[in-house]
Amino acid sequence: MNSTHDRQICVQGDTGLVLTTDPKPRLRWTAELHERFVDAVTQLGGPDKATPKTIMKVMGVKGLTLYHLKSHLQKFRLGKQPHKDLNDQAVRDASALEFQRDGAATSRIMGHHFNEHINIHHTEGLRTQMEVRRRLNEQLEVQKHLQMRIDAQGKYMETILDKACRTLAGENVNSQDTRNWSCSRTSSLGR
Repeated sequence: MNSTHDRQICVQGDTGLVLTTDPKPRLRWTAELHERFVDAVTQLGGPDKATPKTIMKVMGVKGLTLYHLKSHLQKFRLGKQPHKDLNDQAVRDASALEFQRDGAATSRIMGHHFNEHINIHHTEGLRTQMEVRRRLNEQLEVQKHLQMRIDAQGKYMETILDKACRTLAGENVNSQDTRNWSCSRTSSLGR
């Protein structure tokens, strides 16, 4: 069984690609390699538009797989760039300055991505608020229309009732009692 210290690192040319010689070789994301990744993502319109296949084409690094890019893109989207301990002290010393520059570039990209995310949520909130307001206005118009119809129906019923009372009053011998009933009946409808 190999310990972490027994693993050897293979560096491939000027691409910055660093692979371990483990049975399952893992990719070490050097500052240079990550910078190429960030540049490719930026060229492709940001982390949400970039895909592992398109990043692979733009980066053009031999030995880089879709699996490596998929994992790194996912972490990049979550804002967790995996700059883990580099076992080779020489690589670490040489890339210290690049890490700082890369961190600033990543911060700008992530800050921009975060601001876009906030703006999208703000815009969606405004759209939702406008939709709710539009629906409330429609409901208010429907309620006003229904209230007008109810008032008109009430007036119509009052007219019909008044006409029926007058008709009965003409047929009835005691028309005075009927008129009093008619007036009290009509006034009770108006309440």
